[in-house]
Formats: sequence, C-alpha cells, structure tokens
Amino acid sequence: MTELRPQKKDRSNLIRFANDNETVISRLPDNYSGYFKDMPELISAEDWIEAFKNDNDIITIDVRSESEFAEDHLPGAISFPVLDDIERDEVGFLFKQVSPKAALYRALQAADAKMDRIKAFCDNLKPKNIYVYCWRGGGRSSAACHYFEQFGMNCTKIEGGYKAYRHEIYKLFYEDPSSLKFAVLSGLTGCGKTEIIEHLTGKVPVFDIEKAAGHASSLFGHIRFEVKTNNIPQSQLQFENRLFEQIITSPDRSLPFITESESKRISKFNIPDRLYDKLLDSPVIEIVSDLPKRIERIKAEYFSDGIERAYKTVENSEFLHKVLGREKINDLLHLLKSGRIDEFCEWFLTEYYDKRYATRFKNIIAQVEHKELEQAVVEIKTIYSANKN
Repeated sequence: MTELRPQKKDRSNLIRFANDNETVISRLPDNYSGYFKDMPELISAEDWIEAFKNDNDIITIDVRSESEFAEDHLPGAISFPVLDDIERDEVGFLFKQVSPKAALYRALQAADAKMDRIKAFCDNLKPKNIYVYCWRGGGRSSAACHYFEQFGMNCTKIEGGYKAYRHEIYKLFYEDPSSLKFAVLSGLTGCGKTEIIEHLTGKVPVFDIEKAAGHASSLFGHIRFEVKTNNIPQSQLQFENRLFEQIITSPDRSLPFITESESKRISKFNIPDRLYDKLLDSPVIEIVSDLPKRIERIKAEYFSDGIERAYKTVENSEFLHKVLGREKINDLLHLLKSGRIDEFCEWFLTEYYDKRYATRFKNIIAQVEHKELEQAVVEIKTIYSANKN
C-alpha cells in the first residue's frame, strides 16, 4: 500500500512575486527597524500588567493573526491582525526561503492594503492612547504603531509582546508563587464551596479555578458551564492566563485569595506544580453540610434543565463503564429515566464521590457548617479576617 504524504504548498506565486519585484526589494533595509525610523514608546510586560491592574479599561491591541489571537491573548485585548493567517504564512516563507527584504516587502504590501480598515478602526477607538503587541514585540507591532499613529493614535508597544507576558505567568506559577497567599475551602462534593466562592467574589480576593477551567472538576463538572456559558477555554495557555488575570485584577494581592480545594488536574488542564504545592500548604477552612442539602445543591446545579446532560454523561463515560460495570450503569440510567433524581444524586455522593475523592488539603484551621449561605459566608469572612496575615 502506498503511503500518502501531505502535499507541499505551491509557493511558485511567492517566488514569482520576489523575482518580479526584485529591484524594489533590493532597495529596502534588511529589517523593519531600518524601515520604521521612529520607533514607538516601549513598556515592559510587567509594567503593562501594572497599568492593566490599575485600569482594566485600557485599550490594548493584539496585531497578531486571527488564529494566534483565538489561541490566547492578553486580557481585554482587541484583535486587529496587521497580517492575517495567510499573509503571515507568506511572509514567513519569504523570510526563510528568499530573503528578509522580500518578507518585509510582502508585509508592507499587505499592511498598506488595509489603510481604509486601519482608519475606520482608529476612528472607532475613543481613547487615543493605546498599547500594541504582537508575538515578540517585533515587526508587526512596530508596523501597526506606524500605521495607527498616522490616524492620531498615541501608541505604546509592549516590549517582548505576548511572549513576555507569558513569561510573567510562567515566573509566578511555575517558578516562584511565594508572593501569593491562599485560604482554601475544602469539603465533600455538594457542600456548596462553589456557591460560597461565587458569593464572595468582589468582596474579598477570589481565585476561582473552576471558572478559569470552565469545568467543575467532577465527572459531571462540564454541565454547569455548558448551561451557563459557551466561553470555555480550549488550551492550557488559556486556563493559566485566566487564572493569572484573576490575580492581576485583584485590588490587593497582599491579601489571601479564597479558593476551592481541587485535584491537580481539572478537566483537561493541569494546575502548575509549584502553584499546586502552594495551595496544598495553605490554611484550609473545611465546609460541612448534611446529605439532604448536598443532594439539593447537586440537583440544582446539574439538573436545572432536565436529565439529558447527566444521562449522556453516564451513558457515554468509558471510565464509568470500566469502574462500575454495565449492570450498575443500567441501574443509574434507570433512576434518571424514572425521574428518581434524588436517589441518583445520593448514590453518586455516598458511593462514588465520598469514597473516591479524599482531599489532599490537610492544614485545617476551622470548620464551617453550610446550612444557610449568608450565615456560612459571615463565618468564613470572620475566619478569613483573623488569619489574613
């Protein structure tokens, strides 16, 4: 059998482009810095983070291609590709296979063709002071600043671009999270930790790992976010960046962040090792709740729009089939089809979650009974205030 190999792209049109414009190309400088003489003002990624922390409404323009922006971007950034995916691919080919000058000429040609769009884009920006970045703070962001400034914008380029921003995340989460402090809420599934976290958001610093992951960690953890939102991260990068955004938008990073106890892996994402170790070493407030209340919360969270999502989860889970066997799966599905949701929830809580998911968070400093939300929150805030240093 003949092995099928991916066909190479036909680049003959780009070779012709370089040959046809050889005279013009030869007159260009070797790189963008030689072409754009007036370099924009620079700001480090660290200083941009401080600027964003002080004002979440600052205007930040991501001039990378549309697919790069979709993969991830700085918080609050607006996408305006100075080169789209196809143009970026062409410029990359010319840079590697022909010459940097040929690549620069193709990039300039693509950007010049967007002048009407650039003008309209700038006209719609109310503040005239903007931050601009690309992948490494190189040619694309310099070119974008050059064009934006022609239409009255005051541009500051983020030095090192998206890569430098990611380095700040890496330093904090993977190398040294010692500047962070946490107070962890731990407890059995259904004790209402998430409800408490959501209620505390905006009142004290909160580190909502489940919100960042778009998943509630458990077997049925996808349901809550499928019902509430379609804004679910698609990559580890997006997960980490959403966690980081929660930190940099906190009004006071010197205070502990209240968070939930989680497994190291949540959905398809991993909490970085050193960050997770920091969480494990943090003081824990244990949340306790009786079984009827836990069942009530699970029903409200996972069955608010019927049984279909839970039914499909049990029916399609290879892991559950392997662990429980076909007979038990059929019993559980029968409970759902019969409308016996309380029995279904009770079985999963007592026979599955409580037995399988023992917490690794042991540094318990207090215990709070969660019968009524407001009272539990008052107790937690009292404990938090007494231990925030």
